[in-house]
Amino acid sequence: MEEKTKWTIYLAFLVAGFATGIGTMGLFPQFWLQYGMTGLSVYLLFTVFFTCLAIFEAESTQKTAYHFTELYTKLTKTSGMIIAILLASIVFLSYYTANTALILLSPFLGTGTVGRLIAKLILLAITFIIITRAKEKTFLIMAGGSALFIIFAMITAVAFKTKIPTENFYLDLAKGMVFAKHPISLTLLRDAAIRALYGVGLGFAFYLMIGSFMGRNFNSKVIIGTGVAIQVFIGIISTFTVIYSVAPGTPGLLLTYATGGEEGSIKLMEALPHILDNYQILLLMIAISLFFAGLTSIVPTAEIGLQITQMLTGLSRGKAATYFIGFVALLGVVDSHPQIADMMLQAINIFIFIGAIFEVYPLMTKLKDQGTSVEYAAAMVGATLFALLGAYTMISEVRMGSYRVVSTVIALVLLTIGVAIREFVKASG
Repeated sequence: MEEKTKWTIYLAFLVAGFATGIGTMGLFPQFWLQYGMTGLSVYLLFTVFFTCLAIFEAESTQKTAYHFTELYTKLTKTSGMIIAILLASIVFLSYYTANTALILLSPFLGTGTVGRLIAKLILLAITFIIITRAKEKTFLIMAGGSALFIIFAMITAVAFKTKIPTENFYLDLAKGMVFAKHPISLTLLRDAAIRALYGVGLGFAFYLMIGSFMGRNFNSKVIIGTGVAIQVFIGIISTFTVIYSVAPGTPGLLLTYATGGEEGSIKLMEALPHILDNYQILLLMIAISLFFAGLTSIVPTAEIGLQITQMLTGLSRGKAATYFIGFVALLGVVDSHPQIADMMLQAINIFIFIGAIFEVYPLMTKLKDQGTSVEYAAAMVGATLFALLGAYTMISEVRMGSYRVVSTVIALVLLTIGVAIREFVKASG
């Protein structure tokens, strides 16, 4: 196999691993069961459009030959946006590392404040070792881990289908939910957009980074299109894994999960050890699948944060990684309390729309003259869509009251940083 073909496969798996997070296996099935075929259709439309934006982003860094941070710090002179993405990555990793590690460690640590903090620190230590010790092999480790995870996820789906007996009425209920038709509403559009944004992985500058890594020698359409397609496939088979994993319980559990939001998903994960008490091997398989789903998203996100930190500060890779992971751990001490952790998650759910606008911003400014009218039009439509749905999400969160208002404030602070700071570049100024 020639070198270019081999690296194309590596990069496709890297994209698939980054895009396929815990949400693909835990929240996408919930979304599909809640909104049926209508929701799935809208989600797929969003996914196709967002994938096109991701391709345009990667191609923009390929064409300019800039490092992705230079699009903000040199080309568009808006380094505040890259700083906002860096801060969002810190918040995201602080929440996500705890949840990922607890998939395997919760039986020993529990899910309280102390357990979340210990689990988070363990996974941050693993992440630090990978991004500092692997050096040029970091991307290969990410791609290899992603490939193993995808294979294991498929084996897990088949194992649940073949090992767990189900009653016809239960399968009829699940089938009815999956194929149901629902009216299109703003809430459905918002939820579909959030799932598609997480599914593609917009909002964290990953595709700008991967484009600068690939240079001009690789086909972004093939690599990113294949990676996202794998992510969609994993989401679909994960839905059936969830359906069969709940089968030993009661039909009401499936309904509670489908309509319970993120808390409903967490409660299902907590209930699975009891539901699958007689299927310990299957329980271990789904736990390992979820853990690797989280890990394959954590390492690329950490790599993004590391590269931004390194570019903005001029520090060596090791020192920049120490500062970056250190800030994540420091925030982790504060947000390990479950309620604060959820508050941070909601802030990221809002910011992901803002971050997506920040990502397409270079396509709407200086890159307009270097790109095509299609890229520019897609970026404009995407930015408008992100702004409208982001505003609706903020309004929805504020109406819920309590700490959701604080979540909105945190997202607005990140937005203000992105817009207000014009130039702050020590390394490249």
